[in-house]
Amino acid sequence: MEYYWYVDHVSLEEKLFKEEMQKFQGHINSLYQDYLEAVKQEKRREANSKSARIARKLEQMKLTEELIKKIKVIKA
Repeated sequence: MEYYWYVDHVSLEEKLFKEEMQKFQGHINSLYQDYLEAVKQEKRREANSKSARIARKLEQMKLTEELIKKIKVIKA
């Protein structure tokens, strides 16, 4: 008897949870779409930013310099 009560209780809780979530689902989807749009804009802004391009070039130069040092150590 307890097992059947438990199964019924769990299924009822699941049904109530789904009903409650449906109320919020539209708002959740809207917030998620806003988040995705903000991420896209931030990436676009980052790609077009002059300081970001300079930072990428500096990082690339630093990596190149480190690679040259490693090669010199290996040859020596």
